[in-house]
Amino acid sequence: MIPDAALSSETTRDDLLIPGGAGVNALISNSMVCEVVANHLNRKLNGRVISICSGALLLAAAGVLDGRAATTHWSRLADTKKYDRVLWDLDQISTAQDRVFTSAGVTTGIDLALSIIRADCGATVALAVARELVIQLRRTGGQSQYAIHLAGQFTKDDALTQLIEQVVAEPHLDWSLDALAQAAGMNPRTLSRHFKRDLQENPAQFVERIRIDHARGLMADKLPLKQVAQLSGFGDLQRMRRAFQRRFGDHVSEYMNSFVT
Repeated sequence: MIPDAALSSETTRDDLLIPGGAGVNALISNSMVCEVVANHLNRKLNGRVISICSGALLLAAAGVLDGRAATTHWSRLADTKKYDRVLWDLDQISTAQDRVFTSAGVTTGIDLALSIIRADCGATVALAVARELVIQLRRTGGQSQYAIHLAGQFTKDDALTQLIEQVVAEPHLDWSLDALAQAAGMNPRTLSRHFKRDLQENPAQFVERIRIDHARGLMADKLPLKQVAQLSGFGDLQRMRRAFQRRFGDHVSEYMNSFVT
């Protein structure tokens, strides 16, 4: 990529794309860069600000994300704490609010790009681009980057990795503590200790998180809520509602309305 203009120059381009990477850390403290980013939406009434991966931290530093939903790469969780006006949700692989878009990582940036192409040019063009790239057209922004990275990313324990993969692949099965321990070949106490050590949560919290993530994907496909509850392993709608309330503080129906657009 070769620069062809100064950052301060006037441009006819409507969209401002902020990639992630190591360079973001230096740009956050650059007042001129932050000013350009902060003023873009005002200068371009039809413009958009789009970030990939840790690029969202630059948007946050510029104040663009204040009061808006946003995501970034899970490894930058500690950095998000510096920007408490941002409605961070690192479970999301992408967010879109007003004219501001964020994505969790490089491949999720591709998902976000496809959704923007679809909005701008229609489903036919988006499908053609997806086919050219040999990727899935639509991976909903509500899917959790936590689940995407689960297999082997958060633990070096082979038994725990295999168990994680089983639960992610089949969340509808019985995953009580005893069932999890048996599948992992550990006693329940040892398994709980491993979960706390590597995932910073207990087995029940882990299973609930995976089931919620699976349910979110099914909601995006507009399946009936009772069917979503069954397929995601909650068993019935009331159990799923309680799980969503613990996670999001709202009812499943309200969450569904805000999630599926």
